[in-house]
Amino acid sequence: MKNYELRITNYELKFILLILFILLMCFGQSKAQTLDSLINEAMLNNPQLKSLNYKIRASEYRVNSADALPPPSVGLEISQIPFSSLNLINEPFSQNLAISQMFPLGGKISAMVDVEKKNVAIHQDNYQTYKLNLIANLKMVYYNTWLIDKKIEVQTGSISLLNDLINSLSKLYEINRIAQADILTIKSEIALYETQLVILKNQKESELFKINKLLGRDLDSKEITVSKDLNIKPFNLSRVELERKLEDNNPELKRMNSMIEMNKSEIIANDKEKIPDLMLQGMLMRMPRGMPLTSKTPPDMIDGLGKTEYMYGLMASFTLPFMPWSVDKYNSKTQELETSNLSIDSERNDMQREMNSQLKSAYVKMQTSYDLAKLYSENVIPLYEKARSSQVSQYQNNQTNINTVIDTGRMLLMQTMNYYMAQADYLMAIAEIEMMTGEYITK
Repeated sequence: MKNYELRITNYELKFILLILFILLMCFGQSKAQTLDSLINEAMLNNPQLKSLNYKIRASEYRVNSADALPPPSVGLEISQIPFSSLNLINEPFSQNLAISQMFPLGGKISAMVDVEKKNVAIHQDNYQTYKLNLIANLKMVYYNTWLIDKKIEVQTGSISLLNDLINSLSKLYEINRIAQADILTIKSEIALYETQLVILKNQKESELFKINKLLGRDLDSKEITVSKDLNIKPFNLSRVELERKLEDNNPELKRMNSMIEMNKSEIIANDKEKIPDLMLQGMLMRMPRGMPLTSKTPPDMIDGLGKTEYMYGLMASFTLPFMPWSVDKYNSKTQELETSNLSIDSERNDMQREMNSQLKSAYVKMQTSYDLAKLYSENVIPLYEKARSSQVSQYQNNQTNINTVIDTGRMLLMQTMNYYMAQADYLMAIAEIEMMTGEYITK
């Protein structure tokens, strides 16, 4: 039996480790879910969005229902049956079978179809309104989760730096070049950061519940991992352009316009109700005992006594909705719909003013956040990093005290978090603008 020895050169070992590192990076990257993939999932699985979609389909069926004639009616009359007989075939005086059909005139059916089509548009606007709100809320929760992840990352990095500082000071402590109080101060700062880490992790769990609710997932699902970095791009649209987009595209304003249009269609349909309707009726009559005899019946008709006779009858009738005691029903309905349109129009104008106010605030917030993020990344954070490194070096050489180092570290931590918060605020403001303008400005 031979023994085989596996030998790997340093170059081969480095190559294998590099492949493993790439695989681990790809695996970690695949776990992170992009915002677009979550939005697509929400579009498919959100229960409320499904409900609104079903309402659209239901309203479309109502269009088909309105485009149909009223049902016909059928009646059977058996008249003048002697009490002494239960024979319903030969003993009654007559047996009458009547069929009638009502025909709405003046284009009433087409007018009601138009009303139901406008109702479909209202449900479609409701769907678009919720869809935009859903996407905006999902983006905001996603950005907030990303922000919490960054805060956790910064807190963890600060703890590592303080632990490294303790390790570097251990030898100085052994030779009594620093006091034990300084070591305890650093450890207490680490404990404070670890406490904040617990709070941040709980906050992240709460945000995951919100995301799962919006996605239609199990609320306890832990499968969501946000991306490491967000795509921050400058915003090029002016406020005037956004206000124009809001007026043209906002689905909530469109819904109120659709409500006004539906009421106008209802006014037309209601006015058509003043036009008479036509009802046609046909009747088949069977007389088992023959024609009725009277004192004026001619003698030549008496010979057929007892012979079954068949006859038919036709009838046409009209409704009279324009009569004075009926017409007020339709006139008052028209006045009601016209007044309702005035109310909706005023409400729409107020809503548009409110949305314009919110749009202006979101625009200012977006510009401010973008400028702040740029200042933090280019000026504030680099200066604090240099100050912290310099003070750590000075402290190791007994040129400053530990409290100065700790305070500078806290300020660096605060400014770094402010930087990430400015990025999140910038993207949240854009999401709010997109929700109001009804247009996806960023991907």
